[in-house]
Amino acid sequence: MDTNAIAGMAMGMKAASLQQAVSTGVLKMQMDSTEQSAQALVKMMNVNTQIMEKSVNPYLGASVDILA
Repeated sequence: MDTNAIAGMAMGMKAASLQQAVSTGVLKMQMDSTEQSAQALVKMMNVNTQIMEKSVNPYLGASVDILA
């Protein structure tokens, strides 16, 4: 093997390593974004559930009967 072949292989390996590192970074960013979207969706569903419960039974929880 001559030195050019060795240098070419080293450059190819370094490029592959860089490509893998960039791909991993992009994947992590996408996972974070997906997690935030899922959390926002769950929060929105909880709020909507509370609103639906109040619209079905609007009188519940409006007053407390303390006389027994």
